[in-house]
Amino acid sequence: MPFQIVDPETDTVGPFNRLSSSQVNTWNACKRMWFYQKRLRFKIGQIPKLFLGRAVEETFCRVIMESPGLIVSQSPWDVYSKGAEKLLLLNKNIHSMKPDELKDWAYARAEIHWSIIFEKMKLLWEKSERKMGEWSDIDPDVGLQMCQHGLDFHIDEVLRCQSEISSHDLGAWRSGDHHAIPAPDGRKNHPSPHPLAWEGNCSLIEAWEVARPWFVDPDAPAFSMNAIHPDYWFQGEYDLVYRWDGNIRIVDLKASIGSGDRSGDYVLQLEMYAMLWWVTHQKKEMVDKLEIWYLGVPSIKPVEVPSPKKLESIEQNCRDLWEEIRNKTPEIEDCPPLPSELRGFKQGGIPTPPPSEKRCDYCEWSTICPSGNGDDNFPVIEKYKPLGNVHEFNLTPLSELNPRVNVFAEIFSVTPSTQPQRPQMSIIEGQNYATIRFMVDANETISNLRKGDTIRLIGVIPTVNHRGEIQLKIDPHASIEKAAEIEDGDKGLLDFQTRCNSRGKIAYKTEKSGVGRNGRPWRRLGLVMYDQHGSIKVEGWDNLWPELYQILKPGDDIIVVNGSLDAWAVQHTIVMESGTMVYLIQNNN
Repeated sequence: MPFQIVDPETDTVGPFNRLSSSQVNTWNACKRMWFYQKRLRFKIGQIPKLFLGRAVEETFCRVIMESPGLIVSQSPWDVYSKGAEKLLLLNKNIHSMKPDELKDWAYARAEIHWSIIFEKMKLLWEKSERKMGEWSDIDPDVGLQMCQHGLDFHIDEVLRCQSEISSHDLGAWRSGDHHAIPAPDGRKNHPSPHPLAWEGNCSLIEAWEVARPWFVDPDAPAFSMNAIHPDYWFQGEYDLVYRWDGNIRIVDLKASIGSGDRSGDYVLQLEMYAMLWWVTHQKKEMVDKLEIWYLGVPSIKPVEVPSPKKLESIEQNCRDLWEEIRNKTPEIEDCPPLPSELRGFKQGGIPTPPPSEKRCDYCEWSTICPSGNGDDNFPVIEKYKPLGNVHEFNLTPLSELNPRVNVFAEIFSVTPSTQPQRPQMSIIEGQNYATIRFMVDANETISNLRKGDTIRLIGVIPTVNHRGEIQLKIDPHASIEKAAEIEDGDKGLLDFQTRCNSRGKIAYKTEKSGVGRNGRPWRRLGLVMYDQHGSIKVEGWDNLWPELYQILKPGDDIIVVNGSLDAWAVQHTIVMESGTMVYLIQNNN
């Protein structure tokens, strides 16, 4: 069982509070780094190499999902879009395919998928508000070559399957037997006998089907195929799980050559995956092999499978860490800037003596961290009066900014729209009026609501549009329910503030741009500001930012006045409006 579907009714932890191997490795590398990235939710810079790696993995997975028995090498990239059930066996002679022909087919399929996926990743990088570097820094031919290296490793496994599979296992597969969670093959059902079954010795086409590992379906929703600890506090996502011969082999794909500190993390990651497989199989089934495929070399690095005693230790250590950093909320003083030493590795992930450089030399947060050029000084200032201004502003700490409210009101009108779960709705409370803006589909309760019903809007985000009208936004963390009476904490339509004044230091700046439907270019600028307890994004159209924005840099201490509070799920935002001002209190010298 390479992944689990969790019942939200029994999940006591929730999808956003689990521990993962990346969190463990970040914590071990530097607690302050973990604090910035996980507690304050800083986003690392999106360099092209990250998107190259995603493109390599997706291309590899799409090729092995397809079958040389169903499609020719030059078939369109989306030939599986309507399901493999719609495709017929090419011809019986296909079962006489030779290894060189299989390799040629796989390489050709990789080229077709690569051209589409590489361009898709380029567009995603261009849309990223934190994109860094230049797309020209990466070579698409190198990426395609890494895909081919991965396919070479997989074809070696296919050939081993063809020569070693037992007649019993082959017969079972031909009759239609399959794993409870089969490897993605483009089919929604698995008929008996298998449509690609042959007779006699195992053909190469059959071996391709039998040896196919489980992997994350590229078309599946993000994070929907995680393996999750029975007690819900840890999760992970395997790259490949080979299991055709009765042995469990977990493979981690890396679009790199394996030199550098991260190679140490990959070993620990696979050890945690071995633990995860063990605990999700009642501690009765262990992984047989662990491997890292460095596709840039290419080479396969075997990783020693931990003993049951070590697996117990890994599980306990991870549980203790979850209690420390996820079940509780660490403060900045709990996360000192004391990084571990860098580890040395050469090509293929082979250990070498540690380098002379320090981890801080490569850390993205060195400009704001006390171990670099920053500090942890966050003076408490409750009021601010700008120079030459007669008005004094009350400042709200970042951790106390709450864009959500609960409102009890009466439905004034509700009319259907083109989207049934997003009706046009307005409410009235006393003499005050507001409209509801559905950013996501509402729950089934919405279809039963009528004019005159009293409701509670829970966790909605109040805003005021350009005409001065109150709007209450419904996002994934907001809801509507019928209610007979007001509850403690519910607000009236004039009992909340949609504007805020706050102070913080700049972590980094953001930028997004594009072309609108009217053909005009647009540009949004932003920054993330933080203090010792929280962070928030400040964002707005480029013409709403003062010229000061151009000289602001990480570590600068600023105050934002008269910003508009907004939110999407857990991400809180201060939106720049026409009356919003930004003041530089102290620059980061």
